[in-house]
Amino acid sequence: MIRLLEHEGKSLLARNGMRVPRGALFPALPPTGGQLVVKAQVLAGGRGKAGGIKFAGNAADAQAAAQKLLGATLGAAKVTAVYIEERLTIAGEYYLCAMVDRDLGMPVILASREGGVEIETVAADKILKRPVDPLLGLRPFMLEEIVRFLDPPEAARASLREAISSLYAALVNEDAELLEINPLALLEDNTIVAADAKCVLDEDAAYRHAARPHSFDGTQFEIAARKLGTIGIELDGNIAAVMNGAGMTMATLDQLIALGGQVGALVELHGAMAHGPERIAEIIQLVGKQQPAVLLLNVYFQFRPLDTIAKGLMLAQDRGWVPQSCKIIVRFRGEMEQEARTILKGCDCTLTGVFEEACALAVQHAKAAPRPQQRTAIAS
Repeated sequence: MIRLLEHEGKSLLARNGMRVPRGALFPALPPTGGQLVVKAQVLAGGRGKAGGIKFAGNAADAQAAAQKLLGATLGAAKVTAVYIEERLTIAGEYYLCAMVDRDLGMPVILASREGGVEIETVAADKILKRPVDPLLGLRPFMLEEIVRFLDPPEAARASLREAISSLYAALVNEDAELLEINPLALLEDNTIVAADAKCVLDEDAAYRHAARPHSFDGTQFEIAARKLGTIGIELDGNIAAVMNGAGMTMATLDQLIALGGQVGALVELHGAMAHGPERIAEIIQLVGKQQPAVLLLNVYFQFRPLDTIAKGLMLAQDRGWVPQSCKIIVRFRGEMEQEARTILKGCDCTLTGVFEEACALAVQHAKAAPRPQQRTAIAS
């Protein structure tokens, strides 16, 4: 899951045809001489109630408000970016969302006349849920159904149709999981504009959008793992576990916990194997910074050569990226297994082909090792 900041989400919507207010990322200013809105760019909700949105009568006031917000903390989120945009004259507000419904197995569009409030508080009969067959796409009769339900002024209906079409196009074109506009603003001139934007993208499709900016959510370790093309989870234990595939990851985690072990750094290799031994070494360096007592590599590959893992581990150890006190346990099964074992003859590690044995050894060594007093900080 990749969550976008508001300004990133609005940029995404705009390139798919959605009207958005004119805005700029501070210290730049939008090309407008009117009143402005200054918005802290954080992924946490409730920023308005927390003081993260300020109104300004002119550019100087907007700059001053932005300077105060920059570096401030809203809840648990630190403000590292501020967005300044034109203040809209709003005549009405709607709620509009396009998302992938896992239960239905298809996209759905949600719409409500109760815009500007938390959708969870809106009664079910005031929300329209329109499934969209991905093979047929958003049909004209579906558009009309949504427009009739929202019931805007007649002069605004064409603009609303364009907004709904643009939102669905963005969901498909950008490999999004969720695109939520709240509020979708009706202006006095009967145009429809996305006054806010919440966007969640499918991280498995990120490789198709390499040039697209995005802001990862999570701890510094988890953010660093994603930047390496993997999925990382930070827990509170002294075993670092690196696996391939969601099934293997969950099975390893379950087994370690069942044996009384505590996992600290958990990494699913995802597509990192395609980047070669250097990337594997960087992943091992990342988990090594967590100062684990045990590093467990539990890898079963049928379609990628295991020597990539072995070479990466050797690189990391040669460069001193694995703490000397860390016990390395490797469980290999799959393509080029013998070649990988040969490479690891020069590595200070315990090698096995048995899943249960690898997990048992990891827990045994972890329980016998003293816990570190403080972890090394991971640079974001």
